[in-house]
Amino acid sequence: MKIGLTYDLRPLDPPSPDLPVDHYAEFDSSETLYFLTEGLQALGFEVERIGNLLALLERLHSNLLSVDLIFNIAEGLWGRGREALIPALLEAYRIPYVGSDPLTLSLCLDKAMTKQVWKGCSLPTASAWVVRRVEELSHLSISVDYFPLFVKPCHEGSSKGIDSQRSVISSFLELQSQVEYLLRIYQQPILIEKFLSGREFTVGILGTGENTRVLGITEITEVALYGASGYREKEEWESLAPDTYLPLGPSLLWDELAKVALAAYQAVECRDLGRVDIRLDAEGNPNLLEINPLPGLNPKHCALPIIAQQQGLSYPDLLGQILDSYLSREKILCK
Repeated sequence: MKIGLTYDLRPLDPPSPDLPVDHYAEFDSSETLYFLTEGLQALGFEVERIGNLLALLERLHSNLLSVDLIFNIAEGLWGRGREALIPALLEAYRIPYVGSDPLTLSLCLDKAMTKQVWKGCSLPTASAWVVRRVEELSHLSISVDYFPLFVKPCHEGSSKGIDSQRSVISSFLELQSQVEYLLRIYQQPILIEKFLSGREFTVGILGTGENTRVLGITEITEVALYGASGYREKEEWESLAPDTYLPLGPSLLWDELAKVALAAYQAVECRDLGRVDIRLDAEGNPNLLEINPLPGLNPKHCALPIIAQQQGLSYPDLLGQILDSYLSREKILCK
């Protein structure tokens, strides 16, 4: 079987001065592509690197795409539907692909919409507001008792727009300043949440529908150092806090986190792989932060493959289980 890889490669040069420093944070490194290619080849697959949306369009237009399956990790660049563009194109051409479909990818990139779905399913997630202009802040019913708050862009991943020093808000003046800054830099709605002061965890999940399972749970220990895990902490965790990912062993807390994460994953109909971020409130109750249906797959840097390693699963075996999920759900669809 021949597998095609679709991806967005991070440029070697930093973003231009008119763009935020984390503009390309969601894109993958050449190292990630190397590991992914080697891992799939170790499973016996032939691998063809295709590239981003434009590269895929060119191959389709020239009738030069000859693969059996697409393994998609492309994040896209513009708009809240950017992660859905390649899967939507593949569906239009009836080309099979690994991972979630366009609806799920678009939904999950919009943090506010995702929270609405979870609330509709009676799943725990912090109270939140969305603002599109600074003037809207004066119309929000936020009392002094609600502080501290947490502020971030509504349609970003990889902790883009999150600063461990500035994102936790303790006054209305700070809130106004940070919202104004994020609106200007990221040009999108801003999500304001009740800050959760407890421990933070990320839950690795594999599978689809009823065949979904928790791969493992790890604690984001750097949160205890910085109060919040921002872009810099996530990007440079190996040097800033080498023990960032601490596996959580069997416990009542593990069971509780796993139950909430599985329900959250299934509520938005993720497929094959994903990662759910959860944080405890001051009373120790789990609250859903967000979900990533396109989790990073660099085995040296990203949470999902690190969780797999903590569970004794090799990188090729992790990829194999992701592909097994795809094959299992395709058999169900084809019946």
